[in-house]
Amino acid sequence: MSSTVLRSVLSFGAAVLVLLGVIGAPVAAAPGTTVTSETVATIDGITYVWQSSSTDVRVETEKPISSSASVCIGPESGNATVACSAGNGTTSVTLTVSKWPTEVTGPQNVYVNGTDGETRVSERVVFVMTKDGDIDDDGLSNKEEVNGKTGFRTADTDDDGLNDGEEVNTHGTDPTKSDSDNDNLGDSLEVSTYNTNPTDPHTDSDNLKDGVEVNKYSTSPTNGDTDDDGLSDAAEIRTYNTNPNKADTDGDSLSDGAEINTHETNASKPDTDNDNLADAIEVEETNTNPNKADTDSDGLKDGAEVNVHGTDPNKPDTDGDGTSDKVEIEQGTNPGEDTQPDTPISTSAAFALLGTTVLAVGGGYLWWRSRGGGAPATTDDGDDSGGAATVDQATAVSDTTGTNTSETASEPGPEPAGYDAPTTAGAKGGADDTEYDEPLTREDEIIAILEEAGGRLEQSTIVSETGWSKATVSRVLSSMADEGRVTKISLGRRNLITLPGYEPDGARSPFENPT
Repeated sequence: MSSTVLRSVLSFGAAVLVLLGVIGAPVAAAPGTTVTSETVATIDGITYVWQSSSTDVRVETEKPISSSASVCIGPESGNATVACSAGNGTTSVTLTVSKWPTEVTGPQNVYVNGTDGETRVSERVVFVMTKDGDIDDDGLSNKEEVNGKTGFRTADTDDDGLNDGEEVNTHGTDPTKSDSDNDNLGDSLEVSTYNTNPTDPHTDSDNLKDGVEVNKYSTSPTNGDTDDDGLSDAAEIRTYNTNPNKADTDGDSLSDGAEINTHETNASKPDTDNDNLADAIEVEETNTNPNKADTDSDGLKDGAEVNVHGTDPNKPDTDGDGTSDKVEIEQGTNPGEDTQPDTPISTSAAFALLGTTVLAVGGGYLWWRSRGGGAPATTDDGDDSGGAATVDQATAVSDTTGTNTSETASEPGPEPAGYDAPTTAGAKGGADDTEYDEPLTREDEIIAILEEAGGRLEQSTIVSETGWSKATVSRVLSSMADEGRVTKISLGRRNLITLPGYEPDGARSPFENPT
């Protein structure tokens, strides 16, 4: 057969290889087909065979191959020959390889040598491999992969970034499944990035899948309590609606776990009982109940007692005077100052007291005069009366103006206790038309004290200046504050009293211009 004929026989893949096993008769094949027997697999036109197996290779052509030509098989590199068979003038030539040489592995080519010495090659028709070899270099032998589920030509069957051998031999994962534990986190990410267990969907045993923690909540899949607040991530998400990445969800300085497990407060709300005191302040400073707005049940919220009135939110009667803090505040007394009972005097009682005082003073004066107090009175006829003063004389002396109406009376003697003698300060004219200053009221006295002090004094100082009782000063100041004559400003457990316009800048009304 000429070289031209040989070219036409095998050029462009016209030659067809048929691999036959040692056992069994050859299978007839039509031109252009390949028949295999006892092979490992045929993939992408390449037939894979074990090196230890005997192999028959049959070449089917459309035109006969002459006896002057030979058909051979050998390694892909070069023209080394493993087996050859001379043409027989037919379209079918069989090559028999009883045993592949130990040095021969990998792709094998089939070629035809013609009489003119030219070679026409059919490339990579057969791939020879050993059973204990690893043609994909993935750490699993060819035999393990052929008998198993992985691909012996692909190092990463499930394409998850881990070699099949690494999955089987190191991690115990499924090399045919990219997420072995179905936790929505790929095996490779679990191994290489998050250090989680790719065969356990809940690495940290918090009942949240690793993938859910990473992809949805950004929590740690290896730490059941990501923020170390004493609550598991799952409990924060599913039960308490707190932030599993923030130890103090509501920012009140109490950890979520402490609020839930110790204080039973709302970990998502800084002031659980709405009393204007943060839970942490109630627990750590005031020792009040963070779940009860009015710890001492006195009708005042804990926050109002601490921040406004300066009273003790754990005691309904801070100063122990027998009147609750709320009642004192409503009556205008200081619930944190007095140590004696504050009993407000009613209007009728005040008038009764005033009447009693007037009668006592007047009676005392009459008694004093009846006992000969003062100079003896002179009668109309010029005689001295050495006896007691008459009722008319006493009445004249005790005129409401305080002026002695007896023209002949001499200078009086010592005055009884409680009697305020009229002064001559501001008197006008002679003895017959003398005018006296009106006595200062308590309100005027307090105004004078404040003016002398520059417009401001603490209530306790006013008590010292006047010498009155604390309750009296408190009542007078409350009345004056109601009338707008003074301003009372609470400074914790103290009160600052100012004249209008002398208030500190922070306490003055925004509608009031400072004087």
